Amino acid sequence: MKHLILALGLFCSCSILAQNGNPNLIPKFGDSGDSIPLKKEVTVYGKGLPENFTDRSSSIQIISMVQNKDMPIRSVNEALLFVPGLDLRQRGGQGIQGDLSIRGGTFEQNIILINGFKLVDPQTGHHALNLPVLLTNVQSIELYKGSATRIFGQNAMTGAVNFVTQVTDKFGVNMQVFAGDFGGVGTQATVSAPIGKLNQSFSMGYDKSNGHWNNSDHVNQQYFYDAALPVGKKQEVRAIVGYTDRSFGANGYYTSAFPDQWESTQMGLAGLSHQISLKKLKFLTKASLRTHRDEFRLKRFDPAFYTNKHWSEVMTLEETGQWNTRIGTTGFGAEFRQEGLNSSNLGERDRTYFSGFIDHKLTFLNRKLVIVGNAHYFNLGMNGNVYQKVLPGFEVSFMPIKTLKIFGNISQSYRAPSYTELFYQDPSNVGNPDLQPEYATNAELGLSFSWADLSELNSMEKSRITMDVTLYRRNTSNMIDWIRYPAAMLNPWMPVNLSSVIFTGIESNVSYRLNGNGVIMIRELSLGYNYLDASHQFTDVLGQSESRYAFSGLRNQLIGRLTMNLTHWVNVTVAYRGIDRVGGNAYSLMDAKIKVNPTRNLSMFLEGNNLFNTDYIEAGYVQMPGRWFKLGMSISFSE
Repeated sequence: MKHLILALGLFCSCSILAQNGNPNLIPKFGDSGDSIPLKKEVTVYGKGLPENFTDRSSSIQIISMVQNKDMPIRSVNEALLFVPGLDLRQRGGQGIQGDLSIRGGTFEQNIILINGFKLVDPQTGHHALNLPVLLTNVQSIELYKGSATRIFGQNAMTGAVNFVTQVTDKFGVNMQVFAGDFGGVGTQATVSAPIGKLNQSFSMGYDKSNGHWNNSDHVNQQYFYDAALPVGKKQEVRAIVGYTDRSFGANGYYTSAFPDQWESTQMGLAGLSHQISLKKLKFLTKASLRTHRDEFRLKRFDPAFYTNKHWSEVMTLEETGQWNTRIGTTGFGAEFRQEGLNSSNLGERDRTYFSGFIDHKLTFLNRKLVIVGNAHYFNLGMNGNVYQKVLPGFEVSFMPIKTLKIFGNISQSYRAPSYTELFYQDPSNVGNPDLQPEYATNAELGLSFSWADLSELNSMEKSRITMDVTLYRRNTSNMIDWIRYPAAMLNPWMPVNLSSVIFTGIESNVSYRLNGNGVIMIRELSLGYNYLDASHQFTDVLGQSESRYAFSGLRNQLIGRLTMNLTHWVNVTVAYRGIDRVGGNAYSLMDAKIKVNPTRNLSMFLEGNNLFNTDYIEAGYVQMPGRWFKLGMSISFSE
């Protein structure tokens, strides 16, 4: 805890704070319009240094939160529900805890970031989405589907999600209150208070619910500070501080044998970055500290029966650079990370991690042809052993016309087992200290088509039709999965290294967006489909056993969305999800939101979720809520 307090004091007292991005990308506070003033060359911030979206040679998608402000979602996590290939499996209807799967991977095989700062949790990936940011904080979400090891290193086997926050140069206040079924109430507030060139904002959120079934209540608090200040014309630094506090009844979260489970988590995050741009060189330095506390009880009101307490700390230092020459752009970088854990169940643990990368990008034919070669090195000290390997990759993209791009890539990735997988012990689960790291070879081939110029693909200033199709294949060796033998159901679950699991799939999405001034008109219509097949090549270990995660991902996924104006100040959004998981029942969900904007500063909304009243389970043994509604309003003021 002393490390977190020290870091918070350091960051809050720092006088050199700056913006990681372009101020032209920042919407004004309280702006109710749909457009973000974007440059023609849309920028992504992957490893922190800007890169032209046009030059991408892999599956990278940008979700504008201004675009998604009319969606029936309650948290930034839930913006991921409507993306083909992503599977957010929630426990309960309030987003209090969820596991993210990308292209059939487990929740341990992807990485979550805020402004490029990694939210690595060495205890378990169940806590990766304990985010301190609110919907009003986030400007966009960058999605990296497929191997993102070249950009983010360890754990990014199947992809990564980077939440990009915003600060403004105008004073503003945004407040929201809401209430709904199951005794749900909440409030959110964000204050933007620039001082000179220093842009800064502070946000807080609070919500609670009695829950939709026995022992499913929760209380959730979020706090987030974001500050930015340009330092001259060539330097910028950014600082963020975040904190979450959640306590919730965990009926069915991890086992069905104890319906009165309970859990409480607290997450703290502090991050500081400095970027300097020279004539041909750019350097980005980042330092971050993430702490996490987790208390879990099998019997809520009898902690003496069985209670686990875990405290983890992750300290990370990163250096990234770009060198532009006549023969292309060279990227390079290194990361050092120390992961520590003090646990009543897992013991005292620590491990160190070092990695480095180098890549080189060549462009030809006026940037119509882009070729990237890369290599990633990692060195992991774990359980008295040292694991090290060089992982190569190759990417290529070709744009024969301004509206069409074809791309392909092949790369390798890896993941170290979590401390829970290695050492956890309880009556139903037993860790395996002999686990080895996972490795995967990823390949994909895709195309993007847009009626507009692809360099403006993320701009909402123009009407357009877009279409994306991607084929992918991932061969995972030493894949870690929890198994048990059904012939003896009293036997505990235990993680093992499987020999090989192959995932093959296709993603597709088509969307139509129209900007205009019509009274009754369709603003956006989209349809996405994802198919995934998982096969295995290994000994008979699974031929006689039951798998918990490896073969429970999406098989078929259909996502639809319609947003339309009823009047100049009333709009309706309807969102559909059709889900078919391997080993589970198929189900369909329909959500809707009606939003009324009588004035520029006032907005009222009504959300309806699971309108079909579908009976379904997404994760664990948690029966998800039936039809439920939420009513709210927001008020914003700005200079």
